[in-house]
Amino acid sequence: MGREVIIARNLSKWYEQRSTKLLSKEKLMVKAVDSISFSINEGEVLGVIGESGCGKSTLGRILVRLERPTSGDLIINNECAETLMKKDSKAFRRTVQIVFQNPYDTFAPKHTIGKILMRALEIHKIGSTHEERQKKCIEALEKSGLKPAEDFMNRYPHELSGGQLQRISILRSMMLEPSFMVADEPVSMLDVSVRAEIINMLIKLVKDNKTALVFVSHDITITRYISNKLAVMYLGRIVEMGESDEIIKNPQHPYTQVLISNCASIDFDDTKVPIKIDGEPPTPINPGPGCYFADRCFKATNICREQYPEYKNLGNNHIASCHNL
Repeated sequence: MGREVIIARNLSKWYEQRSTKLLSKEKLMVKAVDSISFSINEGEVLGVIGESGCGKSTLGRILVRLERPTSGDLIINNECAETLMKKDSKAFRRTVQIVFQNPYDTFAPKHTIGKILMRALEIHKIGSTHEERQKKCIEALEKSGLKPAEDFMNRYPHELSGGQLQRISILRSMMLEPSFMVADEPVSMLDVSVRAEIINMLIKLVKDNKTALVFVSHDITITRYISNKLAVMYLGRIVEMGESDEIIKNPQHPYTQVLISNCASIDFDDTKVPIKIDGEPPTPINPGPGCYFADRCFKATNICREQYPEYKNLGNNHIASCHNL
């Protein structure tokens, strides 16, 4: 891998919530993202997995500056993201892109696909003439398998399938040649038959443009396929992170073990036994001092409920935060 494109240092996003108690002045803090740190090189994909509500999407929105972090630092191409935004917000938006979960909500319904794609190029002054931009759009559509491209240029979003719209959403982002991109559950709303095509398209575009990508998903199988590294989130924190194959084959944190044991396998000879846990994740409002997973963990001891564990280096760029390692 090449140079570091993005560095996150202790990123947190807390939301203040009013107490339900009458006349109470107590501040309740929802810790949606809590002290997240990682780095991604050009052409590298970091998969972020975890249950719904663990903070994955909030993290993605912070990384592309749709939300400002409560604390922490975000460095993109060796510059502070906040500084880049203040210096030239348009240039920042070209450098950093996001693909959302629902492709039907991504585009203006009254605009043709051609206008949608051309508008992005016009805003960022890519191409010197209308004809040059149109040619670029047609070539991109053809390469992605949307043929005949001229036909797609004249169609409206409601005339296309979810898979076609998501391809166009990815194309629009990648035509700007971003250094960094977030894909937030990009295939979860699509038919299984087209998911592989979208994932392979993402892989090719990331490789060809050397774009750093954060792939947010609750599907471990898909995330393993596309990602070089995996980060497992639980209640706003990364509990384990490392190379994808290392995490899948050698999970160390109990929560990661639970997730992987309950993941469907295509191997008929797979004899792994699903690990069952009780209850739901605790509230992210003012979580206690101990490990957030302690009340559901099958390995929990007294210290787990008293003190949040530090990260332990397990070798091979593999870290996990658990007292029992």
